[in-house]
Amino acid sequence: MKTLFVLLTLCMLQISWCKIDQTWWKHTTIYEVFLPSFKDGNGDGMGDLKGLISKLDHFVDLGIETVYITPHYESPMVDSGYDITNFVAVNPVMGTMEDFEMLIKEMKIRGLKLIIDLIINHSSDEHPWFIKSVNKEHPYTDYFIWKDPKGYDTNGKPTVPNNWLNVFGGSAWEWNDKRKQFYYHQFTPKQPDFNLRNKLLKTEIKKIFKFWLDKGVAGFRLDAVKHLLEDAEFRDEPVSSPDIKVPIQYQDLRHIYTQNVWDSYQFLHELRVFIERVTRKFTDFERVLISEDYVEGELLTKYYGTEKYKIVHVPLNFNLAYIIRYENANYYHNVINDYLRILPEGGTPAWNAENHDKFRKAFILNEEFEFTFASMVLTLPGMAYLYYGQEIGVTGSKIRPDQEVNKFPDDFTKVSRDYFRHPMAWDDSLNGGFTNNEKAYLPLNSNYWRVNVKSRKSEDNAGYYHMFKKIVNLRNTDTLKYGDFKSFVISTWVFAYTRKLEGRESYVMIYNLGSETEFVDLNDSIDDLPEFMTIEVASPNSGYQVGEQLPTGQQIPKILILRPYMTLILSTRSSNA
Repeated sequence: MKTLFVLLTLCMLQISWCKIDQTWWKHTTIYEVFLPSFKDGNGDGMGDLKGLISKLDHFVDLGIETVYITPHYESPMVDSGYDITNFVAVNPVMGTMEDFEMLIKEMKIRGLKLIIDLIINHSSDEHPWFIKSVNKEHPYTDYFIWKDPKGYDTNGKPTVPNNWLNVFGGSAWEWNDKRKQFYYHQFTPKQPDFNLRNKLLKTEIKKIFKFWLDKGVAGFRLDAVKHLLEDAEFRDEPVSSPDIKVPIQYQDLRHIYTQNVWDSYQFLHELRVFIERVTRKFTDFERVLISEDYVEGELLTKYYGTEKYKIVHVPLNFNLAYIIRYENANYYHNVINDYLRILPEGGTPAWNAENHDKFRKAFILNEEFEFTFASMVLTLPGMAYLYYGQEIGVTGSKIRPDQEVNKFPDDFTKVSRDYFRHPMAWDDSLNGGFTNNEKAYLPLNSNYWRVNVKSRKSEDNAGYYHMFKKIVNLRNTDTLKYGDFKSFVISTWVFAYTRKLEGRESYVMIYNLGSETEFVDLNDSIDDLPEFMTIEVASPNSGYQVGEQLPTGQQIPKILILRPYMTLILSTRSSNA
């Protein structure tokens, strides 16, 4: 009888699992909220959970269904909360556990899902586990990576175990005088790396995942996954150039022993299996793992795993985020198609142009490119990942060194990441409606008086926000969810692609990526266009109107005049085709 009961229970669980929505994440639009900068709810000048709750209707209005928040855990905030002292507690600066539970409740009421940032590569050096590890208290002794000195120099000073470097430059090893050993840190010395070969530690980490799943999160964005495990033999890494005699900067080494080690993929697979087992009790939708990798090609596609050996659901793709200068149409054609070409069968693409570690396009290119990149992210096949403020065209701006909060340099530009972490401007009042405090923790964009949510929403239907919102809503169409993709180099600086699905409307996305007006005939490059197509979306700088019909067929004149840096989205809906 007991065996029969177990079998029936398993059958019921399997049926429930089959009924839940296992595809929502494949086409979702994820909106990143950099918590400290989104909305202050308690008046201390820094964004928090209460502030986020107060703005949930903004996502509903915009048509967003999934929100991702940066770390909300207890932390000394040395690295914006990516240095954690308690993985199952809320940072008092961000609110309380009751606030978090209220956030989940209010999001559920609005049909929104929450993805949280989870850092399993390291903790803060103030975490109780690390303090106990320093003291060699069981079972925490080997929760972190400790190594004896390789030797001692002529002054009796201990020398590092190997030549490994940390991301911000200098040795990845820090001497601890109390334990008389070095500990390993791929980021700052305040962020010691976990020893993810320790079985007890892995069990503790799985408990963290279960804790937040039970709270109601829809999934996790896993930070810095390429750093999770390192070479078990701690071998020196080769220099990146024969000219480098003493490696100092991170790029001086080829990171074959500290990045994308196969053991990292194996651990992620183990987590995937665990999470799928834990979440079989849910009957609404599948919980997901999204990885932040900053890798390309085969190294990226490995994170998908296979049908029989699943790793993460989606590794984020940063090819568009890497673009920091003007590139022509052929460049975009190749970047997008090269990525799509290497995806494994059934692998979901993911597009991301900006985030809390990458410059806003308006800052490094121009304001018009904010709309260009947002349109691409939202209309390419697969998952779309937005950064707060993209919907109003936030530009980012420089701040004085004495105003900086995050002192760590960006890998490519050596400037403060605070340039693209400005508080969100909700209106043109004092501090942009971000806080009631006299000062925000970071200064707002200098143009917040005109680039803010209220002013953008008050523009006519051809304005930036309304066009952005229209693209988000287009993602609900079957064509953009399931349709084929094909891209075209119309001219040196004009890039286009089509999204088509049998029995549904078709779309053509057109981008002038150059600084001069272009005159193009789409039929020179794109076959099977109808005689007319309807403008669904026109960037504010385009000079075109939504609803206007344009000649695109072969029988009549069809020259399009494309202003610099403009975007058009055409469709066969309401056309004469």
